[in-house]
Amino acid sequence: MGESKQKRRKHAAVLDGCPWCIYCGGDVRATTVDHVPPIIMFAQRRRPKGLEFGSCEPCNGGTKHADLVAAMVGRSMPNSGTKAGGEEMESIFSAINNNIPGLLQEMHIPREVQSAAGWREENGGLLRTDGRLVSSHMQTFAFKIGFSLYYELTKKVLPKTGGVVARWFSNVDRLTGAFPQDVFEHLLPPNTLRQGQFEVSDQFAYQWRLAEEERMAMFLATFSQSFAVIAFAATDRGLFDTETKHPFKICAPGELMSVLRG
Repeated sequence: MGESKQKRRKHAAVLDGCPWCIYCGGDVRATTVDHVPPIIMFAQRRRPKGLEFGSCEPCNGGTKHADLVAAMVGRSMPNSGTKAGGEEMESIFSAINNNIPGLLQEMHIPREVQSAAGWREENGGLLRTDGRLVSSHMQTFAFKIGFSLYYELTKKVLPKTGGVVARWFSNVDRLTGAFPQDVFEHLLPPNTLRQGQFEVSDQFAYQWRLAEEERMAMFLATFSQSFAVIAFAATDRGLFDTETKHPFKICAPGELMSVLRG
């Protein structure tokens, strides 16, 4: 069987099992398959099967740049140290420069500032991650984690009444204490993508906890040593007021693209 025909059959199988866009609340037909995390997130694009979801074209195609930015941040540490890894990162940087003008410049920190902070060039360099462009793309990716993992655990599309609250944390947040360490007390042991003997826990892992008879869920996804996402999903947005107790933006089904536009 040809590779393209096999791919079409695999996509058809995913859409048979997940016929509605997981980001739109259950009333928009899925026409594409979205990989969360994306294939480009993994070294040499070697990604085991799993975490593949039905999505409409606007949600899937419209968040490709968010996936690209997350891949760049996620693969920035540790440095692969290989020629192939270096070439892949160069390709990612080039794609971002071509498709998201200004983002790389926004993230740049002058070498003299890095040196003053005690950072050595061989460690890979520091990047600024609080600018408007990188923040909107990473926030969109964080919301995708919440929607997709909720579907993975429940096999249900988050309804129109629901929503996702999410925040991403850089490795610097972990060092400075901004990352809530007590989150691990509430979650089950980590899982990752596996296919036979091949697994990618060194690049990606996720944990979860379902509550309120699956009306509420909490997730933690970690990406190498670079960043993590904490996300809450609820079938009723009113649950966030009593359970999460924080002022972060809620992304309702159908609103995924508004984060990038805003």
